[in-house]
Amino acid sequence: MSEMLGNRYFLARQFDKALQYFETALEQAPDNYRIKKRLIICYVYVGQIERALSFFYDIVKVDPFIIINTDPYYDDCPCLDMIPDWESRLNGEASKKEIYETLGMLYLFCERKKSIEYFRKALNETSYKATINSILKRLNALNTMKSHL
Repeated sequence: MSEMLGNRYFLARQFDKALQYFETALEQAPDNYRIKKRLIICYVYVGQIERALSFFYDIVKVDPFIIINTDPYYDDCPCLDMIPDWESRLNGEASKKEIYETLGMLYLFCERKKSIEYFRKALNETSYKATINSILKRLNALNTMKSHL
């Protein structure tokens, strides 16, 4: 029931309201990566980048294709709408650290190379070097595997 309500708010782009329902649903099904994917978006929306990064890392450790294989249209992923807003923040005075981390996460839903670019930029400024480094290793390993196929 909680996941269903979370999905309803998610589809209506009311991510702040969806958040509480997805968190409840995750308590009932802690290995549900579909919920974790949606929580990444919700936490980015409410500005809790550290929490979003935690869910992102949980997924990438297990299988990055859970995110990579997201279809922005079929899965109704709002990343394509969110990315321009976050990229516009690069021109401001704000810390670039969270912007790079966020763009790295959002781009993995639709453009892996750009995701890697932003995570590389984040690596220089983040306080989560081990996490970002691990994400980069995992994503770069996918590129290496692909080139050997």
